[in-house]
Amino acid sequence: MKSKRSNLVWSFLLVLIVGGVLTAALVYFFNNSSAFRELFSGSGSAGLGTVGPESEESLAQRMEFTGKVSLWIFIFITLLQVVALWVGYAVISTIRNSDDPVKLKLRSLDNAEVFFDVPLYFGLFGTVSAFLVMTFSPQSSRLIAYSSTLIGIIFSLFLRLTLQYPLRRQLVRADALGEEGDGK
Repeated sequence: MKSKRSNLVWSFLLVLIVGGVLTAALVYFFNNSSAFRELFSGSGSAGLGTVGPESEESLAQRMEFTGKVSLWIFIFITLLQVVALWVGYAVISTIRNSDDPVKLKLRSLDNAEVFFDVPLYFGLFGTVSAFLVMTFSPQSSRLIAYSSTLIGIIFSLFLRLTLQYPLRRQLVRADALGEEGDGK
């Protein structure tokens, strides 16, 4: 039992490290790459025209602020997706490693179905959040909406195809053969 729990703890620490590296990389690229920054804040203020020296500066500052807010919304939604992926992995791992009979594992797997849809729900959350940003930055709102939906679809498919399906197939086979072992 301790090794099963320590595996989940280690995998959670890995998720924290991946999340930290992802966040640091996105912030680094935002601060050091104008092309990456323009994904979130739009093009530079040169194309905005000039009304006066004060208005150009305040408009550029507003675009920079909007870009930073959009970046942090994107980071938050992406980190939610990574956590949802880890939770799905942890649920599958717990079912796979349990000492329950095969039939109970199959029922547990059916009961855990919602965890494989959580990345899709977070993707939808990202899309709705993007509508809030649309007023200030239509370009970054599209980036947030499309990327959060895409990440949600990919993570949900990953959970289902690489974790859920193989375990379900293994358990169904064990059940058909009448095995009452651990189904590992």
